[in-house]
Amino acid sequence: MMWSLLALGAMVLGLPVQQGEVAPRFPAAVETEASRIFNSMMSPYCPGLLIANCPSPGAADLKERVKTQLAAGVPPESVRAQLRAEYGSQVEAVPPAEGFGLLAWIIPIGALLGGGVVVVWWVRARGQDAGGQSKPTAALDPEAQARLDRELAKL
Repeated sequence: MMWSLLALGAMVLGLPVQQGEVAPRFPAAVETEASRIFNSMMSPYCPGLLIANCPSPGAADLKERVKTQLAAGVPPESVRAQLRAEYGSQVEAVPPAEGFGLLAWIIPIGALLGGGVVVVWWVRARGQDAGGQSKPTAALDPEAQARLDRELAKL
């Protein structure tokens, strides 16, 4: 237990945990910002995967390059812009809300709203007959009505 706490403290301070181990190469702030970039951009090496999830050696090199740039003080948005310039706009995991990418945001919202209108129309149409009048409900016979009234009076 004591050794675990000491090892944890050493990792937080960036010190080697045991003899022969090396301290992390990049500060925690760089690792955090790099993780944000890796989880918001698609890998150019593994189609359909984020950079964070791509196991290819090319992605490992890309991750190292991004971390090195961030550690050198390059702003995260500049790193993103460089990746977009190098690999194209398809490297973005989320389409931009402008130009053609705006359709990727508008079409699903429009489909949901349109579907809601159709469902409301369908439900209302099922509650009416062909003449536009509400369907009548079945009337109780007088004996059943009297029994219902007696039971309700007991409550």
